[in-house]
Amino acid sequence: MKSVRLNLLQEAASERPQGYLEDVLSYVVERTGTHVVFKDADYYMLRDRYSRDVDPVHRGPGTELHKMLAKFGILMRAGCRCRGRMVQMNKWGCEGCEANIETIVEWMKEEAAARGLPYLSTVGRMLVRRAIHNARKEAERAKDTT
Repeated sequence: MKSVRLNLLQEAASERPQGYLEDVLSYVVERTGTHVVFKDADYYMLRDRYSRDVDPVHRGPGTELHKMLAKFGILMRAGCRCRGRMVQMNKWGCEGCEANIETIVEWMKEEAAARGLPYLSTVGRMLVRRAIHNARKEAERAKDTT
């Protein structure tokens, strides 16, 4: 089972075709006030359906880091440089992010300071490495389904 924050689906609807939200919600097996739950197979089917034509810069380590931070309630907001940095990480790909890990860690440190959040570079490096790992795993999974 995959749990997804309802507000993230609602935000995504603005960038998806008309009827996206209704279609996605028709596959929900459980709903709380803030989350919806899908069967794994339905989640992956919907993800593939709505990301098939998405430019590759929308997939990769930057996207994976964004998803991890969102789980902690750290979301993109007006005025932050997160979206551009996420796209840059996706353009670099896994190898480029490994080569630029210190730059990414510094970006995260700057954003944490701007938001008044505590930050440890060691934890930042761990998150970036996990995002790279997750991006590689997603790339392998995509190969298996095509």
